[in-house]
Amino acid sequence: MQQQDHKEMFDVLAQQRQHQLLVDRVLKVVLPIVAFLLSVICANLNWQSTLGTFVILTIAFYAVGIYRLTLWHWLTVIAIYAIVDNYFSFNGIDPTRLRFQLATMLVFVGIVGIGRPYIDRWLMKSNNPK
Repeated sequence: MQQQDHKEMFDVLAQQRQHQLLVDRVLKVVLPIVAFLLSVICANLNWQSTLGTFVILTIAFYAVGIYRLTLWHWLTVIAIYAIVDNYFSFNGIDPTRLRFQLATMLVFVGIVGIGRPYIDRWLMKSNNPK
């Protein structure tokens, strides 16, 4: 009896792992596209800022969405990047643009980091109706 319970548990865990790998594959395509769109929208008015914002958003999205690293660490990295980018883009701090860039980047990285477990649960429930 106990061995049957263990087998069922291992089967469910294997199925959960397969679903997580499927979500990872989808996110590896979707997250860079979202990062590109956000970098075009919220970067400062030069190509260096756009490129840097794209790179940092892609890395942060992968870190919190696929590798599931600590969200607060990556939100701190995003905040530091936005301040540095703003400073070098405008030779000082432009508070209006800094707030816009910082809020946009923090919100979307937060959504990806917080939303990933919910995506996994949703996929498990949609494939296992009871």
